[in-house]
This record gives sequence, structure tokens and C-alpha cells, in this order.
Amino acid sequence: MKTIIEEKEGKWVVSVRGELDTDTCEVFRTDIAPVMEKEHATVELDLSQLNYISSTALRLLIILQQQVMKNGGQCYVSKVSDSVLEVLTMTGLSRSFLKE
Repeated sequence: MKTIIEEKEGKWVVSVRGELDTDTCEVFRTDIAPVMEKEHATVELDLSQLNYISSTALRLLIILQQQVMKNGGQCYVSKVSDSVLEVLTMTGLSRSFLKE
């Protein structure tokens, strides 16, 4: 798993590559911690190169979104791989994460 965080056009783009599972969640949490604490941040998740996401990782995405919203910002998925889209759809999380 690799996380790339960039500030682009007034928003934070968080790109995640590889597999986000129980073993890699703690590294991901550490990577995104600074973004989670920003006030009024727009966080765009690029999951287009994420091959696998576990239930633990889904929980972490929910926590990220809740924290960002608590700080007056927004958090959404802008790009998603087919396999991760299937998981987001099956769990009902596509409604809260996918921007239409």
C-alpha cells in the first residue's frame, strides 16, 4: 500500500495504491492524520489504483470522512477501481462517498 497526499487547487488529494487491509491500515491512518485535522478541508480520495479494501479499511474511511466533516470540510471519492466500487456499492457506502 502506498499513499500519496497532494494539495491541488485548494483541496487535498489522497491517492491510495495497492491493498488497504488490516495490515496496512495503521500506516494509512498515520499518513492521513494531518489531513484529518485540517479545518474546512476538501479531501478527494483517488482509489483508482486500489486493488483491495478490507472492512477495517472501510471503517477507517468512514472515520476520515466523519472527522473531516466535523471540522467543517468534505470528503469524497473522485476515482475508484472496479473492485473497490463493488465493495462500496455492496456496503451502501457509495451513497456517502461517491460524488455525482
